[in-house]
Amino acid sequence: MDPLIITVFGIIIADIITVWGLKRTFPQFVSRHLRGIRIAFILQATVSAVMVLVSIFFQNKISDYRLIVWFYYFWGILGAIYMPKSFYSFLLILDWLLSKISKLYRRQLDKFPRGSRRILAKFGFCTSIALIGLMMWSIFFGRNSYKVDHVDLFVDDLPNAFHGYKIVQISDIHAGSFFASSERYKKAVDLINQQEPNLIVCTGDMVNNFAEETIPLIPIFSQMEAQDGKYAVLGNHDYGGYFDWDNPADSLANFEAIQDAIKQMGFVLLNNRSVIISRYNSDRMALIGVENWGIKKRHPRLANLEEAMKPVNNIPFKVLLSHNPYFWLQEVAGKTDITLTLSGHTHGMQMGLKLGKKYFSLASLLGYTYGAGLYQTNKQYLYINRGLGVIGFPGRFGMSPEISVITLWKEIKSPEQQ
Repeated sequence: MDPLIITVFGIIIADIITVWGLKRTFPQFVSRHLRGIRIAFILQATVSAVMVLVSIFFQNKISDYRLIVWFYYFWGILGAIYMPKSFYSFLLILDWLLSKISKLYRRQLDKFPRGSRRILAKFGFCTSIALIGLMMWSIFFGRNSYKVDHVDLFVDDLPNAFHGYKIVQISDIHAGSFFASSERYKKAVDLINQQEPNLIVCTGDMVNNFAEETIPLIPIFSQMEAQDGKYAVLGNHDYGGYFDWDNPADSLANFEAIQDAIKQMGFVLLNNRSVIISRYNSDRMALIGVENWGIKKRHPRLANLEEAMKPVNNIPFKVLLSHNPYFWLQEVAGKTDITLTLSGHTHGMQMGLKLGKKYFSLASLLGYTYGAGLYQTNKQYLYINRGLGVIGFPGRFGMSPEISVITLWKEIKSPEQQ
């Protein structure tokens, strides 16, 4: 069955259980306002279900990215309401089951506090209200709360001239998700330039789907400055594959326009290519970029690392730009001598929690081995940027939009280590 059809049934069931649960949990209040509550829930469920069905019909057929943004807002608000409702419904059913068990086995559960009945239901109600508020905050405020994350990376084979070298990484701009708001981008660019980077890299998904989304970005992103330039790779959305094009020529024209816009911003596109960055005419670093490497049918799998590395095989210190972090897992770690890989793609699922240096998010529940932050296998590192933008759910909480500042340091070995 189509997931969207399941969503419609889920909306109706969640509302039915919620009304039933409110009547059980707050009987006096609900009895006085039952008619109004029923009308409100019926209208809410009807509007939500109709919008979901409209989404089914127009899926991958809307060519105006501004209209798509409204759909994102709808899905975001829908999620902000019905995810807490689903949680509340689960606790209501659990509370009802415990109540039945308590009645059937009252003697065995004699020590079970009598006042605990419906505690789960009341807890679920309060928690759900808090979750709705939190998710609404994430939509209207959280997604604009940029965070500059500083990462110190100590590398024992780093060329001496790159000691203290500063790489600023951005990723997953998803320009079309913001109604072409240039002021939002300007805030990010100002923060980037304040870091005084040696190098700026963008690891894909500049747009959601269409070249038109880049128009407000070009004059703003052109203002980003770095001593050794700006480089970028493509992400799965940059190929325009999330729209049913009338013909291949239109799709190709859109793809070429997206690449041209990225170049107009001042980025050098590394489509399965590499460049050499020299410091003081002596030490060198290889910067390698591969095209998208997808794990889903709709995601292009065009990365060619072997081709990209040919010109720089003899350079010991290598940095790779790859939009999808799974490429590091499958093709880089333990199979190449690439020291550092920079990726994006996951957004940290835009919802999560950071404890210490570790991120915990929905990414693991959806099959992502790596969600956000720094990972290491032996002497090889992967850093996953959480992205500047949003896609689908138009908010963020616990996973702020990120500007990564990765500073390379040469690890000094003690005499015992040498």
